[in-house]
Amino acid sequence: MIDKASYIRTRFPDQKHRIDLLMAQDPEFTTICEDLADCVNALQYWTKSKEPEAETRVGEYRILIKELEKEIIQALDAVNPS
Repeated sequence: MIDKASYIRTRFPDQKHRIDLLMAQDPEFTTICEDLADCVNALQYWTKSKEPEAETRVGEYRILIKELEKEIIQALDAVNPS
């Protein structure tokens, strides 16, 4: 089984417990994590690309990553760590 939250565990290492709780309980959180991982992969691709639209795509993916990270932070902040 692929760990769908590996990127956010690396990005937010101090939140691993909360990440695990949300991954187990919240399918929407899992989807956000998957979307973030996809965006990070796409950003890496477009950063290396020589295609004419690469610069535009890099900017778009950076914005998407920031928005998804904000959603993740909000979800993590809402978790009661007990």
